[in-house]
Amino acid sequence: MNRKTIALFLALLMLSSSAVGCSDADTQETTADTAAETAAVETETERPYADLPEVDMGGADMPVFIGYNLEGGNTVDGVSKNEFGATELTGEAINDARLERNQMMEERYNCKISSFDYNAENGLTYHDNISKHIETIVMAGDNNYAFMLIQGYSTCKLAVNGILTDLYQKEHLALDMPWWDQKANENLTVMDTLFYTTGDISTADNDATCTVLFNKVVATNYNLPDMYETVKDGKWTLDLFLSLSEETSVDLNGDGAYDETDQYGVIMWDDICMAVVNSAGVKCAEVGSDGRIALTLNTERTIDALGKFIPFGRDTTQCFQYQRVKDASDTVAIQMFSNNQSLFFMQLMQIVPKLRDMDADFGIIPFPKYDESQQEYYNTVGSWHSVFFCMPIGNVDENNASILAEALACEGMYTVTPAYYDMTLKSKAARDEESAAMLDIIFETRVYDLGWYYQFGMYNEEVMNMYRLNKTAKEFSSMYASKEKSALTEVDKANAAFEAVAGN
Repeated sequence: MNRKTIALFLALLMLSSSAVGCSDADTQETTADTAAETAAVETETERPYADLPEVDMGGADMPVFIGYNLEGGNTVDGVSKNEFGATELTGEAINDARLERNQMMEERYNCKISSFDYNAENGLTYHDNISKHIETIVMAGDNNYAFMLIQGYSTCKLAVNGILTDLYQKEHLALDMPWWDQKANENLTVMDTLFYTTGDISTADNDATCTVLFNKVVATNYNLPDMYETVKDGKWTLDLFLSLSEETSVDLNGDGAYDETDQYGVIMWDDICMAVVNSAGVKCAEVGSDGRIALTLNTERTIDALGKFIPFGRDTTQCFQYQRVKDASDTVAIQMFSNNQSLFFMQLMQIVPKLRDMDADFGIIPFPKYDESQQEYYNTVGSWHSVFFCMPIGNVDENNASILAEALACEGMYTVTPAYYDMTLKSKAARDEESAAMLDIIFETRVYDLGWYYQFGMYNEEVMNMYRLNKTAKEFSSMYASKEKSALTEVDKANAAFEAVAGN
């Protein structure tokens, strides 16, 4: 959105400049003035503003609760997802944009924004205790937070337990505006009720989006097709991904044993299996026309996509499963990709800044389509890595909290999100213009899968078990059948909870 505004403004400036070449001075002046006025009007029109009342919050504290799964495995190496933890300017684009946005809102509404980072305060890595903690403070009447940004599994538990409020009922949240993710709203609305969503109030949704990186050195060495043109032409498919990966796998030292010293078609980790399902246009579960959640995983498309991908993923001569090595973090994977030992790297967008010291260039592209007839690319927002905006019942001041959240999201679209793009695209390695267009495609075709988030039948783990080098893993049809009864029971319970909470 921000880049479109800039592009329009520059185009209009060029138009006004070209008018100076006319022979009639009055015509030149009139044309230039008209173009300038048009630029101002159209640029203003291009930027919508939040329709909010002018409110003086009287210096009120507006604390934000933050809870997430920590990337990197521990509180030292992990990537914090605290959007409101910036306390000083550091020269780092995303930090400074967040701080300036938050300070702007503090001044505008005469309030004090602070954050409580549950992970950092408790030295925790995972989300396990977050929902229980929030339920405890809510039921005790101790919820003093304006709103919360918490991990997906936790929001799901809180939603079905009646702890979250319906965001559609908040007078000052204009969820149809572009600073809220319309895909999230569409995918996560159950029975006309939305308990959690995301948008420009946070960049954690971007970080948690699955993507494919390709190493340009390897691509050039093998005279591979232009990946960007392939994507734009709609020809970036699962079959092509598998073919190119097979072509670029090499036993570099010739010892017949593939390990981290060799070259692979792709480096990836377990969660990618869920992204493969979604990229084929299938969800584990989604909301039907009746507004209820339904299982949708068991399709011929799923069987075919996983039937191709799982054997490939388990072939250790083509795919490097970096979670199977002694250091199961992403350290080895980053080193290998930086050393040009893989054509593709399937991970989350949050991996990109970690590659800023990589000498070789790489590009960013979406997940491949199931086939060329598929209309769109689909890119999963990882369930374990997700963070959603929500408002538990009994928060500090619902009216002021919704005003502040709307204002933060709106301003974030024009400040924080552009800074995120800048940080991602202007790292030392990812510096080509084509990747900007790819990010637009990736973020505009995101998938929020309720089946993965609610972990129905534990299908998320079972699909990953098919990929893991697990001798007891079942093929899809038998695995699905063995879990279907429990999954359907869990779906029924979730729907019943939503009926009760939503008052339907």
